[in-house]
Amino acid sequence: MKICQYFKNSVIKKSVKNIVRLSISWKIFFSFLIIFLIIVLLINFLIINYQRKSLKEQINTNVLLQLENLSKDVIDNLVFFDPMAIDEKLAFTMSNPGIEYVMIADQRGRIVGHSDKKYLGKKIYIDFTKWQKTDREGILHINLPIRAGDTYFGILRAGVSENKINHHIDDVTKALKNYIYIISSFSFILTIFLSFMLSKTLLKPLQKLKNKMANIGTDKLEICENPNTVLCKDILKCEKTDCPAFGKERCWIIKEAKEKCKKCHNIDCHDCYVYKISCGDEIGYLIETFNEMILKLKYSLEELDKATKEKLKLEKSSAMAEMAMTVAHEIKNPLNAIKASTAYIKSNFQGEVLREFLSIIDKETERLNELITSFLSYARPVPIKYEKGNINEAIKEVIKLVEMEIVEDHKILKTEFENSIPEFYFDHHQIKQAILNLLVNAIDATKSGDLIEIKTEKLNNKIRIIIKDTGIGIPEELLGKIFEPFFTTKTTGSGLGLACVERIIKDHEGSIKVISKQKEGTEFIIELPLK
Repeated sequence: MKICQYFKNSVIKKSVKNIVRLSISWKIFFSFLIIFLIIVLLINFLIINYQRKSLKEQINTNVLLQLENLSKDVIDNLVFFDPMAIDEKLAFTMSNPGIEYVMIADQRGRIVGHSDKKYLGKKIYIDFTKWQKTDREGILHINLPIRAGDTYFGILRAGVSENKINHHIDDVTKALKNYIYIISSFSFILTIFLSFMLSKTLLKPLQKLKNKMANIGTDKLEICENPNTVLCKDILKCEKTDCPAFGKERCWIIKEAKEKCKKCHNIDCHDCYVYKISCGDEIGYLIETFNEMILKLKYSLEELDKATKEKLKLEKSSAMAEMAMTVAHEIKNPLNAIKASTAYIKSNFQGEVLREFLSIIDKETERLNELITSFLSYARPVPIKYEKGNINEAIKEVIKLVEMEIVEDHKILKTEFENSIPEFYFDHHQIKQAILNLLVNAIDATKSGDLIEIKTEKLNNKIRIIIKDTGIGIPEELLGKIFEPFFTTKTTGSGLGLACVERIIKDHEGSIKVISKQKEGTEFIIELPLK
């Protein structure tokens, strides 16, 4: 035992002495290899871990969304008891990764649908509250009430297995891991050669690069400073002020500038003299390559996040629009029949009480018809019809429609139009409809003595329309939902007004945002491109 310990200590001492005797160049060389290896492993771990985390969050979000939608979709099947339809929807839901089971029970606790047929007909304890519980096996049990308004029709209960989700993620990320390992191996081999050639000059700049790469682990995607960077206009004496990269550092990462240079000078940015001077040596190239990677990664992550949110929003809007159109078509014909019957009875029968009740029926039928029309308008939007016109005049025409109501309610209307706004192309009808919807909301949100302000102004190649009021405002927790279809805080209305406004503005390639505080008022800011 003592001999082994002595041999071990002697080997360690000898190794340390050999390392100490190495030249500074070799020490930096081996240090660089070790640092690079650690960083590569760290990046690989972070990328795979980030991908796994993102996939897991997406799967969990999709599963919860699928279950929420299922709890709404099966209402009709429970009411009219359609077990085949229930079974089809359960089978579709089971196709989602991670779902262990899913079942539906009616309001008496009888299981009318289950992914495992042996449980059909059995009774369970009904709990109409929404809850989630995880058992000892790691299965998340989700309970969702099936209801419409205040009426409960049953419950939906599902189990989500974390082990199944992890297995699914392992299968999905297997190809990514192999690709990362290949790239990492190639990079490591290349680094051995570069570090051997440049070990004497790498230490200081490499330390900066290492720190920036380590920051990736803390979600800080920052570029690495390069003191050698020069401006294109200084080296080439370029005076093209219309160039997107004029007076800016790193013109080679600006897409429009790259395309323009290639077209004008027939040269790729990486072969350009400015790029070579800015990089200097191989380490400079490595730094700028890293910077390009960071900027591309930041852009990709931003685009991915934006695309994911937009996709979820579009899927939700599409489903709601399809449902609205189906319901509207089914209801419209019976309503027309009721309206025609009411008119016939009015003209052929007498009686004060009869006429009073028929007037109520007629009025409510008309209200439902208007509601259905708004559903159909949202579900089947009219294409943009561009016509040249004056935006100020279009807004003034809308103001005339509501001005009398504002005056009668003793509210203050203030307008401020910038006359320098030129005529441009926009859909007059749709823009006026959007402005009208915002003004109606402002009228509903204000009381006697409150201010409603409309303002237009020109900003470079855009025009801005501001509609502001000093009304009750919107609660902060509801600001993110106001543009969602069918969302409303009113007791009447379809909840499609602001959703239609947002769609109209986006169809015009514009933007709309809202600023609001409770009891202080609300401000909608619309920006449209000058076409």
